[in-house]
Amino acid sequence: MYLGWLDYDRKKATHTKLEEAFARYVSKFGGPPTYCLCNVADAIDYEGLEVKAVQYVRPNHFWIGSAEAGELAA
Repeated sequence: MYLGWLDYDRKKATHTKLEEAFARYVSKFGGPPTYCLCNVADAIDYEGLEVKAVQYVRPNHFWIGSAEAGELAA
C-alpha cells in the first residue's frame, strides 16, 4: 500500500519532505514504511527507507509504502 505525498515547497529540503511523509505514513498506517518511489531529481539516501528513483513519478511527488516479504514495486 502506498501513501502519496506531494510537496512543492522549493525552500524545503528533500530530506525534510521525506521526514514528513514518513511520519504521516506511520500515523496513518501504524507502522513504518520500507521504501519510497520518487523522481530521479528527488532521489536521496534516507536512513531506514529504500529510496528508488523512477521516471514515472513526477518531481516533488513521493510514493511511500511498505513491502511484504521484500517485494518492491517496479
